[in-house]
Amino acid sequence: MPTPHFLTASIAALTLMAGGVVAQTRDAATFEIVQPEPVQQDVLIPPLLGPNDLKNLMQVATPYIIDVRNAQAKAALFSYGAGHIPGSVNVPYGQFRTLWNDPLSVPTDEELTALVQSAGIPNDRPIVIVHSSAAKGNFGSAAFVYWTLKSAGFGNMAILNGGITGWKDNGGDLSQTTTPIVPSSTRVALSDEWLATHEDVDAVLDGTSTAQLLDARPLHQIMESASLDGSFTLNAHELVSGANATAVSDESIFMRIKQADLDWEFNEVITYCNNGALAAVDWFMASEIAEIPNVRIYAHSLNARQRAQSLWNTVKN
Repeated sequence: MPTPHFLTASIAALTLMAGGVVAQTRDAATFEIVQPEPVQQDVLIPPLLGPNDLKNLMQVATPYIIDVRNAQAKAALFSYGAGHIPGSVNVPYGQFRTLWNDPLSVPTDEELTALVQSAGIPNDRPIVIVHSSAAKGNFGSAAFVYWTLKSAGFGNMAILNGGITGWKDNGGDLSQTTTPIVPSSTRVALSDEWLATHEDVDAVLDGTSTAQLLDARPLHQIMESASLDGSFTLNAHELVSGANATAVSDESIFMRIKQADLDWEFNEVITYCNNGALAAVDWFMASEIAEIPNVRIYAHSLNARQRAQSLWNTVKN
């Protein structure tokens, strides 16, 4: 198994390929385009893009930008209709959560395909996910969408760091014209590579699995509802800054992951929370930023687990 990225030497520079090399570090605001011609659509992007990075990407490619806010909301910050990145489509986060409404089962390939097709998501363009940036949990919503699409087979994706506020604060244009969605014909299947089920968690709890459980919730939530037996903790709120719900520095992410004290290199890790969003933050930072390959999300998490247990007990009785 490869050595986890956060245990290696210095952080490598992130790169974009667009007919040439476009180099970026997490602190950089702009790219140096070495060979901008010819323009290619198959631009490879890192999992986090800052607002200026997205502007530069839009000069060399046509990313499919998904705004996961509600179509309309009283507060403009939560409303796609009140102002969004020109050309971005609106696929609210709730549509992705709906896939997991059944606490006893994971989404079928047909259900996942229906969402992907109705959202018009292509398989030949970079995908950028935009959140409301109102609170730290909004990064989790974007991370859950990212995880869902990666589990559906999409690989060239990024979260817009700082969300819509970061875009606006960096001089990005806003539009109130709804971008029509052209349904796609893309068919997908749900991979279980990054997914943990009720059965996987049960196996850890009864000692038949060596996977390690990671509670992504802050302390006050853990006090309200205790962690699963034997869990480690990695507070997802400490991985996201309150300023526009942006990821903290790579160094801080790697330090906190290391402090979680799990045996990442030799055991699978299953991260969970109450409903999956904070678990998605832990997964995103560990899997996509630190490049640890053995991290999965218990997507149903504790709320659905409790509902499932109630249903199981009803059936048994």
